[in-house]
Amino acid sequence: MAEEKMVTEKIPRTRTMEILYKPVFDVGLNMAIDFYTRVVITDYKMGIMQPELYIPVAEKSNQIAEIGKWTIEEACDAMMRTEERGASINSVILWTSLKHLNKKNFVKSMMNIVDKKEMEHDKFCFQITDHILQADSEIITKNINELRKEGFRVAIDDFGVEYTSLSNLGQYEVDYIGIDASLTRDIETNERQQNMLQGIIDFAKKIETKVMIGGVETQERAELLKTMGADRMSGPLYGDFIKEKEITI
Repeated sequence: MAEEKMVTEKIPRTRTMEILYKPVFDVGLNMAIDFYTRVVITDYKMGIMQPELYIPVAEKSNQIAEIGKWTIEEACDAMMRTEERGASINSVILWTSLKHLNKKNFVKSMMNIVDKKEMEHDKFCFQITDHILQADSEIITKNINELRKEGFRVAIDDFGVEYTSLSNLGQYEVDYIGIDASLTRDIETNERQQNMLQGIIDFAKKIETKVMIGGVETQERAELLKTMGADRMSGPLYGDFIKEKEITI
């Protein structure tokens, strides 16, 4: 397939990679200076390729690891560039492939990049989808524990997309649980939906894990989620993905 050849080979000069940044509101800081990241590849013939297109192909080869290394290195540089022009990226949330996380040298390779750039480890949060809850790998567990030991943060995201059992969340010690936007629909008026979401938040607090919630569209919903115990929020209220140069805070 053309796409497979495109990804498994080294990125040619006719293609570029870029990180987009989506604001995340931190309740404790009372501002949105944390960012989800999304890597897009621009091909001058095929146009902009979103992760949904290139990731499945990249995971068939070691290219997914190379993309992961490039992403954290570029994020380091972006933090320094924004600081130089008076803006700020407090921390970044990096989508992380389970195939990459399952490599024995994952933590070492991430540390080498961040330490070379002289960046603090707690500025990086590795985001993993809830598919990890069906994974069975000692290496993944070891790497998660090692990341947190070294001061990095780890998040399990998209909880609720596939109706993952709450009991499965306890098998990994992580810093954040990301709750899918689908679980926030109608919580202002649907008591059953609100109670279900509150139960998940309360469970997360009991296992000493913070909560990130997506799909926040209105200030009314944001205020309600604050009272329910949300720690971080994202969605249309705070903005969509933007280019680095558009970060002005």
